[in-house]
Amino acid sequence: TRCNAEKRKLDHGGGLFDSSPGGGLLDSSFGSAAGATWTLRVDFDGDDSREVHLHREACRSAFLTLLQDTDRFGGSRTVTLDPAWRSFFEPLMRILYIPEAVDFFVEQLLVSHARTIGQALAVSHCAIYLDLDAPFFAAFYAAVRSRRRRWSAFIDDDRFELPRAWRQLPLGHALRWLHALCPSAHAARSNLAAYLAAEPGLSESMMHDGARDEEVASGAAEPDDEEATRGWTLIVQAAAAQGAQPGSLRLGRKLRREGLEGRVSDDQVAAALAASEGNVDAAFERLSSGKGPPAGAAEGGS
Repeated sequence: TRCNAEKRKLDHGGGLFDSSPGGGLLDSSFGSAAGATWTLRVDFDGDDSREVHLHREACRSAFLTLLQDTDRFGGSRTVTLDPAWRSFFEPLMRILYIPEAVDFFVEQLLVSHARTIGQALAVSHCAIYLDLDAPFFAAFYAAVRSRRRRWSAFIDDDRFELPRAWRQLPLGHALRWLHALCPSAHAARSNLAAYLAAEPGLSESMMHDGARDEEVASGAAEPDDEEATRGWTLIVQAAAAQGAQPGSLRLGRKLRREGLEGRVSDDQVAAALAASEGNVDAAFERLSSGKGPPAGAAEGGS
């Protein structure tokens, strides 16, 4: 395979991070001052600042391209990254230089820097920040999928819960993570409920539409992958189930997203739902506006 051929080149004297010319497919100008178009200063909360020489290949990232001329407008070519990204931000940028070797680089990246789901989530957060392209993420999620049971012995348990960092991903990537890990239907529903609770501006319908969009995109990219198709069917059903949960659960989640949890009692929630004939949005409007249920409703009304 292509990856094995690339690995053989490494085994015969080439290095994964070797920038010297003439060493084969994996060599590139990354890190070399010669021919550099611009220099990026990377800071980790004031610790271990580094300078990275970038070339035209880095323009595959729209984010890095924007930084190229930012000093003309009084900006800075300095970015501050999460200290947890320190060990792999340069390998991620190197992938921009050799897109034809993305499968190999992703494999090496996960072997070296992502031995747990939490560490792999950190890699994906950094890759999203650096604006890596679609081929990288296609290879990345395929690699995540192949490691699902290696990373967690409880991946098929209904109580499986993804780390908090997953709930901080953009919706599309959160859904692709869930699809790659392929948890049980119950675990998919509970994790999506936790994601909804953490995203104040996200509705159940938006989540369902996002899942459908990802399903369609996956079908176009992998029309013959029956396992991937079944996985997306599960995710779409789990997303749809968020809107079908009992009104009290949905209303409680909405109150939590808006920071109102704890300000109203369970009796007030039940009374507001009853007064609104089960309409969650109307019940939320009553509780958030201070109108509350009609007089006597909390005690059963008349």
